[in-house]
Amino acid sequence: MTAQAGAGLPSTHENKGHFLVGTTVFDSTIKSYTDDSTLFVNSQLVYDALAGQSPNGTESLVSNDGTFAFKLKEAYFDYNGGFYAIRAGRQIAAWGKADSIQIADILCPQDSSSLIAADYKESRLGIDALRLSFIQNSMQLDAYWIPFFTPSTLPLAKGNPLNPVFFPKSYDDYEIRYPKSWEEFELPEKKLSNSEYAVRLSSYFSKFDLSFYGFYGWEDTPFFEYQPDFTGESEDLDISGINISGSYKRLLMFGADAAIPFGAFVFRLETAFFPGRYIQTTEEYQEECMLSGSKVDSALKRNQIVGLLGFDWDAGAGWSIMAQYVADYAAGSVKELDRKRYVHQATLTLSKSLLNELLSLSVHSELDLCDYSSFIEPEADYSLTDSITVSLIGDFYLEGRDNKKGMYGIYRDLSCVTLKGKISF
Repeated sequence: MTAQAGAGLPSTHENKGHFLVGTTVFDSTIKSYTDDSTLFVNSQLVYDALAGQSPNGTESLVSNDGTFAFKLKEAYFDYNGGFYAIRAGRQIAAWGKADSIQIADILCPQDSSSLIAADYKESRLGIDALRLSFIQNSMQLDAYWIPFFTPSTLPLAKGNPLNPVFFPKSYDDYEIRYPKSWEEFELPEKKLSNSEYAVRLSSYFSKFDLSFYGFYGWEDTPFFEYQPDFTGESEDLDISGINISGSYKRLLMFGADAAIPFGAFVFRLETAFFPGRYIQTTEEYQEECMLSGSKVDSALKRNQIVGLLGFDWDAGAGWSIMAQYVADYAAGSVKELDRKRYVHQATLTLSKSLLNELLSLSVHSELDLCDYSSFIEPEADYSLTDSITVSLIGDFYLEGRDNKKGMYGIYRDLSCVTLKGKISF
């Protein structure tokens, strides 16, 4: 069981002193083994005092007021036949070598409804899939068939502090009307031709690890189209607001990663290429298309490549250091797109264990190297017993130079301090 409560800092304007986190999560796991097979089920019951829970249609059942949620994280049957293995059901798999950043790790959708004191590893959602694996010495080939699309969870609930950031309420003084439920988005139809497919080839050697990835499926988050809502008749038409609709687009990805140990260091590399990836267009571009009578495109295709270079350093005496550099490039014109052509960022994580590893101190930071906005998360974890841990976590989002929002400044009003407790039994 995990319980956490967090309040906004003095710099968070209307969120000052307001609770931004208030959840209690009961996590349960069932495992059953035979000689060559496994049954695994992991589920969560969530109580949210802020009524911020939202469903995505497949992963969770949520009460009408958003206070309770039942989440089926994983539920699969696994059979190991020696040189091959079969896994069927809801499952989670981590791709890539990046830490807390999504590059090639696109097989599983994300829970995008939680930001404060959130763990990237815990944000992955299960996919309903059939996985066939072939195992030979130091190599493994995994092939996935995913017949049913699972979208990411969005902060649709009004009680979710992330809702007004993810869904602005106005544009040019016009009221924006977003979908209030996942059912209002244009989801891929449940038919065979809309299945997703993925493959991973992993190799493990004494001097390095190397993996290759391929994915053909759907983007996990929708692309928004802005449509004016006209009132009046003929020449007296007036815009009363802007209605937002959302649809999901096809996605193709080829990726690779490597981990190379060298003394106390482990160097990590990862890259992903997205040919003809759909990228969200801006409100201004859609407005221009609408006024000129042109077709309004919520997204345009561009070739995109993302890469990472990082290292982990076990510095001894309980110290560990992790650093990463990430570059993201989109080819072609980007003036219509809701992004820059070249985006890059750096991350740094320092951690230290004390008191015979009863106390763990860490600082995780991320810097947007375009606008120099940043995110800093200090955390202190103390183990009262083998099964009880208490944590104090800070989430600080800072604007960049010249008050530019950048990657992280848009979350400034969610800067928060959280007290967290976890008990395992």
